[in-house]
Amino acid sequence: MVPGLPKVTLTSSTQQTIQGLVFAVNCLIDVSEQARSNLPQNPKPGLLAEGVSIRDAQHTRPYPNIVFAVIAVPAEGTMKMSLATPDNPEATVSSAESDCKIKLNQDNTIDGQCGRASGTLFVVYHR
Repeated sequence: MVPGLPKVTLTSSTQQTIQGLVFAVNCLIDVSEQARSNLPQNPKPGLLAEGVSIRDAQHTRPYPNIVFAVIAVPAEGTMKMSLATPDNPEATVSSAESDCKIKLNQDNTIDGQCGRASGTLFVVYHR
């Protein structure tokens, strides 16, 4: 653990977990609707996090400079997650509810597939 940075703990709320990860690297950007409507003409570089529901097979739009992606599925009242990075571009997670996998592609898109129930893909990328 790096002194001065908050400790990240996994919670049952995937969105809070992803936000905690981004905050831990001191790059959390407020992406609320209000912040989006007030973006300056020349935004400063930073990290953004986006969540996408994945059901069956899907191919995402290109994301500039992907830092990491997380696939999450419900698992008996909590969430199971798996991490993919440019160095380790594939992630798989399984639960009684569903099996999901993601792959980061060289063109900065992501292929995702979930079985019986939908999963959630979280992408953290540089703007």
